[in-house]
Amino acid sequence: MRLFFVSLLFIYQSLALYAYESEDKLKTVIVGKVAKYILWKEQTLDSFVITVLNNEFFTLFDEVYKDRTIKNRAVEIKYITDIDDLEDTDILFISQKNLHDIDDILDKVEKTNILTISDLRGFAQKRGCIQLYFLGRKLKLKLNIDIMKAKQFKVDKRLIRVSEIVKGDEDVK
Repeated sequence: MRLFFVSLLFIYQSLALYAYESEDKLKTVIVGKVAKYILWKEQTLDSFVITVLNNEFFTLFDEVYKDRTIKNRAVEIKYITDIDDLEDTDILFISQKNLHDIDDILDKVEKTNILTISDLRGFAQKRGCIQLYFLGRKLKLKLNIDIMKAKQFKVDKRLIRVSEIVKGDEDVK
């Protein structure tokens, strides 16, 4: 009987780990998907660059975007551990590891043409462009329309329809 419970516990832990990995993969995939619904004012880079600040997804970004294109450009993934190392990029993904530095990070990219995406709680309210979060088992998006307009992004109405819109510090339905 004890062996049965140990086996059951192992299976449960394995499923929980799989669910966690699936959520991370879904977050990684959605970064490229939302880019299809955003129009940058100017895109001067030869490749479509996604920069990950303090990567906690191991090789997922490399696996998902290997041999892929976004906006008819090959995808290039860059990893940095310090915001001061940020160079030309289209998207900056800010991981959970940056919780305590989020205000400084967003200050540094405020006047840039960089789409910021994160799964940090409250990211959209703190001046981030797109926040990813799970409600139940579904991935949801929050868009900070004011920030995206200030950065001169044009957002497709289809993306707006499936997202929660945030203006300033208030959630708008």
